[in-house]
Amino acid sequence: MLTVRDVYDILNEMAPYDTQEDFDNSGLNVGKSSNEVHKILVALDVNENVVNEAVETGAELIVSHHPLLFHARKNLVEEDPEGRILCKLVRNNISVISAHTNLDLSVHSGSACIARKLGLANIRSEEFLYLGELNEPVTADELNNRIENVLHAPVRIYGNRGKMISTLAIAGGAYDIGFTQAMECGAQALLTGEVRHHNALAASMEDFVLFDGTHYGTEAILVPELANTLQKQQVVVQSNVKVYSSGASIF
Repeated sequence: MLTVRDVYDILNEMAPYDTQEDFDNSGLNVGKSSNEVHKILVALDVNENVVNEAVETGAELIVSHHPLLFHARKNLVEEDPEGRILCKLVRNNISVISAHTNLDLSVHSGSACIARKLGLANIRSEEFLYLGELNEPVTADELNNRIENVLHAPVRIYGNRGKMISTLAIAGGAYDIGFTQAMECGAQALLTGEVRHHNALAASMEDFVLFDGTHYGTEAILVPELANTLQKQQVVVQSNVKVYSSGASIF
């Protein structure tokens, strides 16, 4: 028998919860540790579509990247989106475990997944950054095409399209502030998920290239990878638990 607590322990080994940022709310967001689990649904976000998918497939547990209750609540009402989601989870006895910034610091992060899929060499981490070398230097424009093929989505370039890139830094989600650290680590470009105007200007003035693959695009890639990793865990296999990647998205 697999329990919610067992899955939490697996995730804690993969991406220790004590490494999460102070502002984060990773961990057991909803449910009871002792509840039995026969089906697990892995998702980027816990939105209404994902909760409906869990209900329809009979999943007792959702493992998400982005946590619920990220900001403090003073009520639990169904007139707002998160309140509606929380009520539906409780009514259907569905638990939620989130692994957010602790996962971002692990080899299971979206950044690490992208680095592997791009075929980068000498992949290494510097806090939230994953860096690696291309087989040979290519222009930012060519690298943009390669990134789009991996993310299956358009990517925006900020900077010189003809800039030659040999080392790429990756920080999925919202981490455009990491471009100065990426420069210090020897990268000529950073792929992230949200690029703000002032950071795009600052990076361009340093002849540094920023790629914006969107928050969703740079992190959704981790969902099937995480589901596959969980499915291969010995205790999951022995308990005959099925792990699914969510197909529900609002994007």
